[in-house]
Amino acid sequence: MKKPYRLICLSGLIILLASCNNHAAKNASATTAKNDTATAAPAVSVITDTTINKNNRNKLNDVALYLAGMKPDSFIAIPEKLQNLEYYKLYSDSMNRGFAHIEKIRLSKMRDWAKTEMAPELASPKTVFYPFSGPDVLHCVQFYPDADQYIMIALERYGSLPVMEKMNAEKTTNTLNSILKSLEDIFGKSYFITRKMMRDVSNPWNGVTPVAAVFLVRAGYAVLDIKYKQLLDDGKTLVEISKDSVSSYRNACVEIYFRKNGASKIQKIVYFKTNLCDDAYEKMESFKANTPLQTYLNNLPECYTYLKSASYLMNYKTFSAIRNICLAKSKSILQDDTGIGFQYIDKNKWTVQLYGNYVTPVSDFKGVFQEDLHKAYTDSTHVKTLPFSLGYHWANKNTQNLMKFVRK
Repeated sequence: MKKPYRLICLSGLIILLASCNNHAAKNASATTAKNDTATAAPAVSVITDTTINKNNRNKLNDVALYLAGMKPDSFIAIPEKLQNLEYYKLYSDSMNRGFAHIEKIRLSKMRDWAKTEMAPELASPKTVFYPFSGPDVLHCVQFYPDADQYIMIALERYGSLPVMEKMNAEKTTNTLNSILKSLEDIFGKSYFITRKMMRDVSNPWNGVTPVAAVFLVRAGYAVLDIKYKQLLDDGKTLVEISKDSVSSYRNACVEIYFRKNGASKIQKIVYFKTNLCDDAYEKMESFKANTPLQTYLNNLPECYTYLKSASYLMNYKTFSAIRNICLAKSKSILQDDTGIGFQYIDKNKWTVQLYGNYVTPVSDFKGVFQEDLHKAYTDSTHVKTLPFSLGYHWANKNTQNLMKFVRK
């Protein structure tokens, strides 16, 4: 659950299994863009097969399939003895049940809803910006399935895919257990609980990379390559580094390259682990002091921004930098009430569409009830229904909200 910023850590995340606890906490804050206007930026470069390390292609996807409880395409990366583990059969059954459950109650409904409510985004996807994301690419690709790139920022560690050829049965079982434990709130809710994320997703066998890979293959994509890079101080140049050195750099990131099954287009996730608050957080510098990452974000192409289970952080003055970047760079913003405070949305610049119902925030969060948003929901005659639950009010779709802001 998230508490005021001292105890928050970042990341809304995904849905899945059973019940559990509370909400994800986030960090983060961003930078410059003070005017609520779009800024020009270079186009997204096309990712080609030459970008991909072909030696990784089948190997990485086999590992992702195995961690997702799905049958690998070969025994190249997963020894036959590990595929035939008695525990793996139980693990696979649990994963199949969890994903089938959320597919029925949530994911399929999200995709159907997006066909009408997200038609412009589906027609011309380029860059999706998802601050406070954690590893939650799963929900993101339901709304934005064909984007060229997904820029994600949170506090969770990068992680890496395990080298299964070097693992025995005991270590493999521990690895699978850690993945399943990380997803238990996802199967029951639609986000990761921050304190659990920091405990489970930050264990030696876990992290954003393996969880995101699981989500991708379960969503119908194939993982092609994974690269670790650092952003140089110019805020424009990314250079490759070893995965073991990633924690040594100020602005390291992991890039996950993937492709929809049956398609030719290569897409990528770019994930940064960083503090987005205007103030320093624990041992991390403030985002305002992180000029390279500010430059990088401000040079992104005009994007579609997605915000979910974001701990209400951008309601606060201490998250002005990331809020301003979202407002300056976005062609549209899709969020629940935990995202950008409604007071910061200039109705002369944005068309507002409300969905669902706005109710009092869950008890974990105090002082974040938005009177102006409540009034907007009460006064509007154009609030549309929401056929699924997604976020902190996960138990009842009738208490869930979404809002879409489109730049005029």
